[in-house]
Amino acid sequence: MYKTPVKTYRDIIEENNLSHSSSTTAETQLLILDFMTQTLEEHKDEKHIIHDRCPLDNLAYSLHAAEKDLISEEVLGITVDIVRRSLKNLDIIFWLKYDPAIKIVDDGTRDTNLNYIREIDDIFAGLYEQYSDHLGNTPFFIAEDCPAIIPVDMTNLDDRIAWIGEFIDQKGNLVETGESVLDPKNLETMEQMLKDQGLWIEKDTQYKNLTDQIKNFKI
Repeated sequence: MYKTPVKTYRDIIEENNLSHSSSTTAETQLLILDFMTQTLEEHKDEKHIIHDRCPLDNLAYSLHAAEKDLISEEVLGITVDIVRRSLKNLDIIFWLKYDPAIKIVDDGTRDTNLNYIREIDDIFAGLYEQYSDHLGNTPFFIAEDCPAIIPVDMTNLDDRIAWIGEFIDQKGNLVETGESVLDPKNLETMEQMLKDQGLWIEKDTQYKNLTDQIKNFKI
C-alpha cells in the first residue's frame, strides 16, 4: 500500500561528493533542498507516499549551519521561504526525537557526533514550538498550508506504531473526527496526552535559549 521514492537526499550527497551535516556548505543545503522540494512536487498527487526526511529537516540543519557561520543569512532566508511554501505538499510529519538509548550507527553519511545530534534535535524542538505555539505568527510556517507535525517520543517500535495509528487508519488515510487532534488549535490537547504518558522532556537552559533565538529570527 505504501510507497517511498527510490532516491533520497543521501544519494545527492554521495553523487556530488558533498560535505554535509556538521561540515555542511550552502551548496549542500541548497542542492538537498532542491531535491526534496522537487520530489514532493513529483509525488504530490499520489496517495500513501512516505518520505525519508523532508524540507523541514533541511531547515533545521540550515538553521544550525547559519548559527555556526557555515551558510549566510541570505541563504538561510531563501531556505526558510522555500521550505514554508513546499510543506503544502505534505499531509503529516512524524518527528522522531533523538533518544540516547538508540545507538547511532555510522552509515557513511550520518554524522555520529552526539553533541551535534543533540543540537539538531534542540532545533527541531524549537521549530515544533513555533508550530504548536506560534502558528500564524512565525516566519517558518504558513498556517493555511502547513501539515500536522506529530512528535514521536517512544523507543519501542510497537509503541511508535500504536501512536501513529492514532492519526493514520489501517487504509493509510488520515484519521478524521469532528475535532481532529491534527488541527493546530488542538495541539495543547495532544501535548497533554504526551505528558500524561510521561513522554515529555523538560526544556533545559540550552533549549530555551535556542528557541528564543528562533522566535526572534527575522526574515
